[in-house]
Amino acid sequence: MKFYNSSSLNSKNISTVEILPILFFGGRLLFYLALFPTDLHGMGDFPNYFSVTSLHGLPFFNYWTEYPPLFAFIIEAIHIISQGNQFLFDFFLYILITTSGAISIWLFSRIASHLHTNPNDVVFTSLLYFGILAFISYSWWYFDLVVVCIILMTIHLLLNKKEKSVGLWLGIGILAKWFPLILFPAIFLFTEKKKFLKISLIAIGMVVFVWGCLYIFSPELTLASLKSQPSRNSWETIWALIDGNLVTGAFIPLEDRLDPSLINQHYGNSAKIPVWLTFVFFSGVGIFLMKKIKNLNKKNMISFMGITWILFFLWSPGWSPQWILYLIPLILLTIPIHKGLLTVFLLSLISLLEWPVFLGRQLFEGLLIFIIFRLIILIFLLTFWIKDILEKVYAIPDQS
Repeated sequence: MKFYNSSSLNSKNISTVEILPILFFGGRLLFYLALFPTDLHGMGDFPNYFSVTSLHGLPFFNYWTEYPPLFAFIIEAIHIISQGNQFLFDFFLYILITTSGAISIWLFSRIASHLHTNPNDVVFTSLLYFGILAFISYSWWYFDLVVVCIILMTIHLLLNKKEKSVGLWLGIGILAKWFPLILFPAIFLFTEKKKFLKISLIAIGMVVFVWGCLYIFSPELTLASLKSQPSRNSWETIWALIDGNLVTGAFIPLEDRLDPSLINQHYGNSAKIPVWLTFVFFSGVGIFLMKKIKNLNKKNMISFMGITWILFFLWSPGWSPQWILYLIPLILLTIPIHKGLLTVFLLSLISLLEWPVFLGRQLFEGLLIFIIFRLIILIFLLTFWIKDILEKVYAIPDQS
């Protein structure tokens, strides 16, 4: 069964792909004007971002923050530019996220062109990605789409063998959110070792330099910021169920960010299974797979990124529903269209039912069902990607 006309001209395919980012941006502006009179925020984090930036002074210098430096200073800059006006703050942040979404669609199509020989496949998968981003609320409720854009830029540059630029954007991504660190294993298997070393030195060097400068000028608040994420108790995962933490990922009270000593407070039950122990296990699985696979081609590199994401999500003490944004492009790029679209739909449906439908109304009774269904989907993705790579990687003589 085909969803497209295989006789379409290449020029028409190119025109279709190129218009999607423009359509996304224009549509989102209309969407903004329609939503603003009622509730643009929905059940997202815009109000939280505004509240944090409303604290006196700068992050890392006057208060600690759970956000990495780039993200923290971007929203602080938006707050300064908007002069503390929440309407302007929301507008500027919304435009940033919308622009990132438009660029993400363009980058997705460029990456897809590396993986598919049939231009119709590129068009169709790009249309799917456009449609999902256009309608799923997580793509404007949270900052994560900016990080997704940076990750897709990193992958795009990696496929085009721009190692210095890969290192630069990877460093920028890690400074925006820690998640891009997950890309390192796939990059290691895909690139030559000297090129991987160059990428790593640039990316890690940037991160160490920025955090080092912050620590030199404000050691207590910088250290508290670094501790903030690891200090959190489990939420919305199988580990949270084991620990008895039926809570969302909401962070500690706003005023506590002014005192670095309060970072050691606990707002839930401690882990019954040590986090370091589960980390050793899932890291061991990842290392075993890296030794088994040893090298990757372009498509398998994307699949291996999916594997490392899944291993991270299976290990992570917490889960936030908007994190599906990081999996969606990987799924659409590497899994057959029917299976990929169904997987994305089910993952999105479960996530939206979890938050905001149930947890947004403090209905924690359904959390067990959502966690189990999501766990099944994650395990399916993991096994599919592992099987797909092991079946194909040794049959491909080079990385072209």
